[in-house]
Amino acid sequence: MPLFTILTQVGTLDAGRKTSLAESLTDTHVELSGVPRNWVHVVFQEYASGDGFSAGAAAPSVIATVTIRTGRSQEYKHNLLTRIWALLQAATAAQDDQIVIGVQELDSGNAMEMGRVMPAVSPSE
Repeated sequence: MPLFTILTQVGTLDAGRKTSLAESLTDTHVELSGVPRNWVHVVFQEYASGDGFSAGAAAPSVIATVTIRTGRSQEYKHNLLTRIWALLQAATAAQDDQIVIGVQELDSGNAMEMGRVMPAVSPSE
């Protein structure tokens, strides 16, 4: 179920860096949650130079949205955010004021994968 959507300015990440970042994000989520690797999805999107703004000025922001099932502890989410931040910064060389990450939680009953409604987060995950 975890869906990582990474949004960057065109040219920020080449194909090799996207692959490496997708592998690292997958490894991180599997390590933290214990879910199968094939549950983790990463999608990259790009915007044209001049189409991203921060504080009202054009800026090359790096934005990540992570959709996960509800039921994870705040400690888990803080750890996930911290790890994602470090991976994004290493992959993009973005400054702290250029990175934004948000975690969206979705009730497991409102998501399907592999033709099945997702199970609730178990205590072992």
